[in-house]
Amino acid sequence: MTQPPEPCSVCGGHGVRYDGKVEVGRFGDLVLCSCISDLCRCNGRPPYQFWDDDSQRRWCPCHTARRRLAHLKSLFREAEVPTRFRFKFRGDFQALAPDGTALLVERRVRPVLDYVTALVNDDRDPRRGYLFHGPPGTGKSLLACILLNEVLLRRARAGRFVNLSRYFQKVRATYSQESEHYGRTWQIIEELCNIPYLVLDDFGVERGTEWEKEMLYDLVDARYGEERFTIVTTNQSRQEMGEPEGGRILSRLVEMCYVVDMEGQDYRSYMES
Repeated sequence: MTQPPEPCSVCGGHGVRYDGKVEVGRFGDLVLCSCISDLCRCNGRPPYQFWDDDSQRRWCPCHTARRRLAHLKSLFREAEVPTRFRFKFRGDFQALAPDGTALLVERRVRPVLDYVTALVNDDRDPRRGYLFHGPPGTGKSLLACILLNEVLLRRARAGRFVNLSRYFQKVRATYSQESEHYGRTWQIIEELCNIPYLVLDDFGVERGTEWEKEMLYDLVDARYGEERFTIVTTNQSRQEMGEPEGGRILSRLVEMCYVVDMEGQDYRSYMES
């Protein structure tokens, strides 16, 4: 029995990769992998068809990957990943400083990096997310964005990065007639409840009003019930997150996420010294 060919080691068989070469601006770009572009017979012209030797019009081998590429570029634009972390992937996370100083406790980080690798190599949709907690500057937001970028690239489904403080500001604005978001309260909330992949950054910096607690609980509870892949970052300790007013939110997060203590030095302070 003939064995199916091994998927491309660069793109995993999806036909799209990130090219870090910067030609214009600050970043590289998503491009077709060579395993696809080398087979192209349409020169990249829509609708991605060519005439074969029998004068029959055929779909070019690149047409599916080109449609995926266009879709992925749209998803990355809409993900709202901060500029600092845009197009960061698993190779961009460093647990060591350039001089070899350990910035993070290895036993904490290694399982997470292994999980990133598992995401890349497994086509199944992830059901359990991550709750990264620890001191500022230990790479929580970077690691969250790496995970988000990887699932976007590999799964080609929608994802979003949300700073919770700005999220509450946006929802409050929906009650003001002067806001461009006026009247869109439930549309904004429902979108985040249903989006396949979500990063909730800076959990615990919100003002802690009853309204905010209820809004956050409703969002977490909806994603918990539907088993949506969710990543949460916070500077709070697990004890602080478990205070009476936040206990029911934490209980949901602990069940839907792996809890990772990001113990280590402040990476930003180290690099500035």
